[in-house]
Amino acid sequence: RQSVLMIARIYVLSLVPIAIAYHLAHYFSYLLLAGQLIIPVMSDPFQLGWNLFATVDYQIDIGVFDAGNVWYLSLFAIVLGHIFAVWIAHITALRVEANPRTAMISQIPLLLLMITYTMISLWILSQPIVS
Repeated sequence: RQSVLMIARIYVLSLVPIAIAYHLAHYFSYLLLAGQLIIPVMSDPFQLGWNLFATVDYQIDIGVFDAGNVWYLSLFAIVLGHIFAVWIAHITALRVEANPRTAMISQIPLLLLMITYTMISLWILSQPIVS
């Protein structure tokens, strides 16, 4: 038997894909909008009045991606992040547990939790589109 803290240390890396997926899902639209600010800055990087690429007067295009496309990307990121997390946790369990059957059975609660998290996350992301 191992302590809860030791088990948490062993499985903590399986949370990384979920963190990446949620950051991508929640901040993708912000990146698309705020990322456009680099376009005028490229023409005048030192604010010396240059217009190297004729983009100094560029205005942000808020229609670069519609809400449906952002939702689909978020859906893809969240589902893929959870799949990778379960896969990493399963590989970790196979390394930790002596018996592969025990490793497989130990992952059932995590799998159910990931399915629940995925469904709740996708429901939350769909609310602005459905409303």
